[in-house]
Amino acid sequence: MSRVFVAEETSLGRKIVIKVLPPELAAGLSTDRFHREIHLAASLQHPHIVPLLSAGEAGGLLYYSMPLVEGESLRARLTREGELPVAESVRILRDVADALSYAHRHGVVHRDIKPDNVLLSDSHALVTDFGVAKALDEARQSSITGTGLALGTPAYMAPEQAAADPHTDHRADIYALGVLAYEILAGRPPFTGPSAQAVVAAHLAQAPVPIADLRPNVPPGLASLIMRCLEKRPADRWQSAAEVLHASGSFATPASGIEVAGTASAQPSTPARRRPSAPLLLGLLVIAGAAGWLMFRHSRDAVPVDSDLVAIAPFDVPDARLALWREGLVDVLSRNLDGAGPIRSVAPTTVIRRWSGRADRPSAAALGQRTGARVVVFGSLIGAGPDSARLTATALDVADNRPLAELELRDAANRMDRLADSLTVRLLRELGRTRRIEVFRATAMGSTSLPALKAFLRGEQWFRRASWDSALVAYDEAIALDSGFALALARSSQVLGWQHSAFDSVSMARAFRAGALNHGLASRDSLLLTADSLLAELFSTLPRVRWTALRRAHAIAQELTRRYPDDVQSWYTLGEARVHWGSPVRSTPREALQAFDRAIQADSSFAPSYIHAVDLAHSLDGPAAGHRYAERYLALGPTDASAAGIRLADQLMERPQDTERLLREAAPSALRDAELALRGAADTAESAVALARALAAAPEGDAPWLSRVERERILGLSLLYRGHTREAVEILFRNPGALPIHLVEAALLGPTLPDSAERTFRRIATGSRLGGAGATLPWWVSRRDAAMIREIARRADSAARAAPEAVDRDIASYTAQYAQAYLTLLRHDTASAVQRMEALPDSLCPLCYLLRLSLGRLLAARQDDRKAAVLLEPGLVDVSLPSNVVWTLERARVAERMGDREKATRSYQYVAAVWRHADPELQPYVREAKEGLSRMTSEPR
Repeated sequence: MSRVFVAEETSLGRKIVIKVLPPELAAGLSTDRFHREIHLAASLQHPHIVPLLSAGEAGGLLYYSMPLVEGESLRARLTREGELPVAESVRILRDVADALSYAHRHGVVHRDIKPDNVLLSDSHALVTDFGVAKALDEARQSSITGTGLALGTPAYMAPEQAAADPHTDHRADIYALGVLAYEILAGRPPFTGPSAQAVVAAHLAQAPVPIADLRPNVPPGLASLIMRCLEKRPADRWQSAAEVLHASGSFATPASGIEVAGTASAQPSTPARRRPSAPLLLGLLVIAGAAGWLMFRHSRDAVPVDSDLVAIAPFDVPDARLALWREGLVDVLSRNLDGAGPIRSVAPTTVIRRWSGRADRPSAAALGQRTGARVVVFGSLIGAGPDSARLTATALDVADNRPLAELELRDAANRMDRLADSLTVRLLRELGRTRRIEVFRATAMGSTSLPALKAFLRGEQWFRRASWDSALVAYDEAIALDSGFALALARSSQVLGWQHSAFDSVSMARAFRAGALNHGLASRDSLLLTADSLLAELFSTLPRVRWTALRRAHAIAQELTRRYPDDVQSWYTLGEARVHWGSPVRSTPREALQAFDRAIQADSSFAPSYIHAVDLAHSLDGPAAGHRYAERYLALGPTDASAAGIRLADQLMERPQDTERLLREAAPSALRDAELALRGAADTAESAVALARALAAAPEGDAPWLSRVERERILGLSLLYRGHTREAVEILFRNPGALPIHLVEAALLGPTLPDSAERTFRRIATGSRLGGAGATLPWWVSRRDAAMIREIARRADSAARAAPEAVDRDIASYTAQYAQAYLTLLRHDTASAVQRMEALPDSLCPLCYLLRLSLGRLLAARQDDRKAAVLLEPGLVDVSLPSNVVWTLERARVAERMGDREKATRSYQYVAAVWRHADPELQPYVREAKEGLSRMTSEPR
């Protein structure tokens, strides 16, 4: 929560520490209340408490200071050594308990006891930051709720603290003390998990594994003392730190530091062997039985190991200068090994989510069994002198529980690329003894520049948090250092797409360049990059769509999830393909949401997976479902417009009474992203329309890329979707950014049209873009203008023979044949019209959904419900136009006739909600939907 500086207090000639709160946090605090609480904490004077010296404000920043303690934190000690000796653990426990006892007597609760806040100096433990969490909590104002601040650390929070119980008291510190003591003795806290939410849930509901199971030599009395600290109910714990201090006294002696209460004094002679007592035998049997059950459960849950699958575990990196490489080596080595001969590597995101513990053999074996990797590489990276680094690594055969290789390498600390490549060669040499490995790509990341690689890895950390601005800065730095860095180009393309839109020209250019540089990469990266470049191509050619590119993008995404079923980015890519391009391949919105759900299941801390899940949940399952995804996403602390927009959307749905204020205070970029999140929501308040109106009226602000024309188009489409056709027609027909399909849908529903409407459609129909001409066909059918339909058919038929590109020939052929089908329909030959339409494959025009809707309605009118149901099932993903509502109503009618009450109910509900406030001309549809809904809910099932 702060930036930490070491400074010299010149008046006294001593070193002090200054902690400065970040501006976004300080902005949400009451300065006076913060000073008042810090003043109370500063009154604490105790040998085991680092005192607060002062607090102040400078340049709008809040800070506080304390003496500099020579030594290290308990966290650093645990990172280096893991579990500590029992005697030293007791001493630290007593020092911290003593500090807590004193502070509690003076009315100060710490609220954030953890190894990071315990300093070790001259064989003493000192607790720092006393009262700071309380000061922040007391000083926060309402605006701070949006910053993602968590007062306390999830791994050490008492259940009542995690649940934000307003009656949380000093006994939360007793619980945290128990967690700290548990970690000191066991080498890990009682609960770990893939995300903060999972850890908090464990504290709320799970019982910790008894510490005696993890470290049998801990004296039973000491183990019992610690487990009592960890009771879920505050009333079941020790009631004061003084009680803990008193109870722990029986384990400490000046001579040895540890004495088990109740044991006999040591005798000079070797003690005789004694038969275990009956209670001891019973205890051993219980432990053996429990161990057997755990082994059975573990074997049942373990994944079958794959001999060619390798997992790279996070390295132990105690040196802060090299901290980037704890997970950075996972990225680099995984990519280096993946695809070398038969070797495949577990995706880095999967490893990081499933990893727990230190880089040692037991933790590596557990990782192998969780991921199915037969070989797990683990090790440590430490500084060796001022400018060198020493890398040690072990390749463990999980199935045989034996090391395949134990390696040690040294190099300059600024040449981690050479160290990683050298380690890769050594690992492949060992793996090649039993496998045919002929090729090694020394640059599997696609860059030989170490600074570029480091910048890219920093960008990856920001990308995972959906912090687009920071991620783009890092990726741009990587590209500046190495203009041919394909992975950085591809990632920056995605970020630009999120920041602006998928149609951003720079985003597309980078995606295409990344695709052109896609060679020599690891298999997974190559497939991901190919899928991304294909999706970018699809956006770049709209409204023309290359069917082969579309099908290939989906096929690659499916193949990624088959090869890497636990990889978050593979499922995320499939979700992106389905949400934007699902309709042409008959993928449903529900299937798109399921792909994002699998991504979240694979790694719940990968923030980008939640963004589309929010809007899909709103449209499919309502505001409560949308809120659940938004809440989990925002808990990850993302920044930039996506986060601001989803936060705003969530607030609008939760507090509609505050709509006017929320819209007035929001930045244009947040308004845009909130509108995207709620575009398909069927809320009666029509929040998406309110957002679109606010965006159209807002100044340029932080979204200069959103032109006035584009903002007006967004408003027109939002009004059109919710059935406000009169206003939508007025906006869209004067907007140069409106597409032909937008104008056609507005015209088909609007009661009145501008005088220029027919001239506009005639110009489109006779223009050079056949896709636009085909889009106008339903309009000419509604006007029964057979002459214009014949003209479109003639021009399309000519283009189908002469167009130079296959995609244009396909669209022209589709348009010509659909025009002939419509002419047949105008002659009242419905059977022939349906036959002609059914003969046309979707592959000729994957986005011609309005024409497919015509066929669906014709099939339904002929009571051919089976065929109509198949055609109407997918729904229109990422299409917020009136045709989607009509499509859903037709699907409800068909589902009701076929006896599918659930589908009919859901579809009728959607139509009734979306057009509830629509113009009078659309109210008959609403009445029909309500009547259908009444039938579905009132009749006996």
